[in-house]
Amino acid sequence: MRAEQETISQFATKVLFSTSLADKLVLPGIDILDDGPRSQALLKIPTMPGREASIRLDAQGQGNKNLFPGKSSLSLDRSRGHVLHFFANHELLALELMALALLRWPDAPAGFRRGLVQTMVEEQTHMSLYVSRMRELGVTFGELPLNSFFWKCLSHLETPMEFAAAMAMTFEQANIDFALYYEGLFRREGDSVTADIMSRVRLEEIGHVKHGFTWFERWRPRNERLFKEWMDTLCFPMTPARAKGLLFDHEGRVAAGLPQDYIDELEVHSQSKGRPPRIFWFNPGCEQEISFGEQKWTPPKPIADLTRDYAILMALFAHSDDVVLVDEAPTTEYLRQYAQWGFTIPEFVALNKTDTLLPRKIDSFHPWGWSPDALRVMAPLKKSLLRPDERLHPVDTNPATSVFSKARVPDIRAKLGIDDIETATITSLDQCLLAANQMIQTTASGFVVLKSPFSSSGRGMLRITGGDLPMKDKKWIEDELARHGGLIIEPWLEKQLDFSAHVDIDERGNVDFRGITRFWTDRRGQYRGHLIGRIVDDLDNDLIQLWHKDKTGWADQLKDASLGVGKTAFESGYYGPLGIDAMTYGTKTGTKLRPLLEINPRWSMGRVALAVQRKLAAKHCGILIHISKTDREKFGYDNFVSMTESLQRAHDFDIITNGNAKIIRKGVFPLNDPRLARQSLALLVVGKHHRECYEILRTEGIHDQHLESQIY
Repeated sequence: MRAEQETISQFATKVLFSTSLADKLVLPGIDILDDGPRSQALLKIPTMPGREASIRLDAQGQGNKNLFPGKSSLSLDRSRGHVLHFFANHELLALELMALALLRWPDAPAGFRRGLVQTMVEEQTHMSLYVSRMRELGVTFGELPLNSFFWKCLSHLETPMEFAAAMAMTFEQANIDFALYYEGLFRREGDSVTADIMSRVRLEEIGHVKHGFTWFERWRPRNERLFKEWMDTLCFPMTPARAKGLLFDHEGRVAAGLPQDYIDELEVHSQSKGRPPRIFWFNPGCEQEISFGEQKWTPPKPIADLTRDYAILMALFAHSDDVVLVDEAPTTEYLRQYAQWGFTIPEFVALNKTDTLLPRKIDSFHPWGWSPDALRVMAPLKKSLLRPDERLHPVDTNPATSVFSKARVPDIRAKLGIDDIETATITSLDQCLLAANQMIQTTASGFVVLKSPFSSSGRGMLRITGGDLPMKDKKWIEDELARHGGLIIEPWLEKQLDFSAHVDIDERGNVDFRGITRFWTDRRGQYRGHLIGRIVDDLDNDLIQLWHKDKTGWADQLKDASLGVGKTAFESGYYGPLGIDAMTYGTKTGTKLRPLLEINPRWSMGRVALAVQRKLAAKHCGILIHISKTDREKFGYDNFVSMTESLQRAHDFDIITNGNAKIIRKGVFPLNDPRLARQSLALLVVGKHHRECYEILRTEGIHDQHLESQIY
């Protein structure tokens, strides 16, 4: 029955402070009076709303999330009742928080206050429907712990605009998704009564979102787009991620009047809902930076371009709760596609906005590779880190001791008993010429190679013959000796295939093998891309046998070498991701494997390839090819967008769903945003075998002679 005529303040006071659930659910009078202008604002916020003992809130805030029923149990009446129990607690909290808002801001516009009262009436109805249906399903409200998380998040907001942003546009917007999701589950279980309740709740929650959005639009400063101002208004741990449920109800949001651009941004937005995020940052120039030692290093333009273009690749290592630092966030249009392909979208934070992360707890910081710049980026965040990096030498620039240094590789090979190819360190030009002439006498290729202690992707190397050298080669040698004090000299081997093996090393020194990848390079040894999935299927039978040979095969040799290098790296103070590069080479007696060519104590493109491989369907393959601006122009494309669109028009996607995961069977997928790429695009092509993948590229005018020599 309805109460006698009352004021909004009286109604709100009863809902907030009464310990009786029955009192909280008494509807206000139709002619309720708005006494806002005459009433005094509530100054002291209660620690908790009034609740009788049986439905008292858990003061710790979280209740017990493990009690929430799984989908597989919803055939049981009590399980469906327990789902409603969680929803009922949220409805009651929303009702009490709205009452608190009415009492705290009596001078808020009358239209906002009356809209809030109407919302409360519908929330009271939802609560009554839940409690009644729970009883029919054998569940009593209060038999499960009731968490106070949303009370703690929303009770101390400062303005009605903040309340509209957090309650209607976040809390209730997510309810649209949850109501639709569980309506579908309940109907599939044949429970039309509970499903109809969820349908009604969804429709009325749409109206609640519309009310809050309307007022937020009136109050917001309009200096930025809607999504940005809404996100900036929220106080952590309320984030845009909390405005989404287990599915994304696009139609419900349109019905609530939310603009399309806002809906699109929300759909692809990710942010932790409370779990401390890991922070990832792409700094591919880490080895070059270390090579400068104590000197100040400015990344050359190719490295700066790569850093900007490929920042999103770190998302392949991240969860949706994690953060990836970027110079420029990927476009909403690209992220919508990225999600449709089944890739996880983390939270993207601009590198110059890391101060926005300071109020939050952060799990750990993960750069592509440790370097002075990585320490600089981490420094402001260190106080927020739950796991600050305490390694012994996170950035060692000494060529004799750094795990980055190629000067250490010969000693590690000797320690692990890996190959007997002659290797020496030279410290002068004369010593270089002498060593080169001696080595050339015994090498089949007639060349030797000089390597800088710090180099990557085929850079920092010089191939020479015996005798006198051109002046430019002598100058390179003298410059590198002046910078590093020494160079490594080895015979030049006639390389056939490139492989890499990967491990993770934890803080206690445990080494976890992650897998083996196969890549290819150009004639200068510079990295071009990876073959993904069934990486030896295209080889001759005798090479396949060498790969799979029990215990002594190439696969086992690579695994053993990577595990041994991982243990050695930890002894030097390093832990984290680590890869070793390897190769096969031709000799007079056949093909041999050199299982340790270089050490990469960082994330690598091999780890990118392994992350992508998990997205491919069984028995399918991929090519991950890196296309530069120069390549693209050579192929006849004006920009990366037109090139990508041409490939995708000609070759449809084939993506299947396996549970909650999407599995790729065929298609062309840019792994960074073509709209933002200036110098480089990482392009994934998927098919049944590597030749099919390459034919997809070739039919659209994209060629790579070094890749062709690998797979044909």
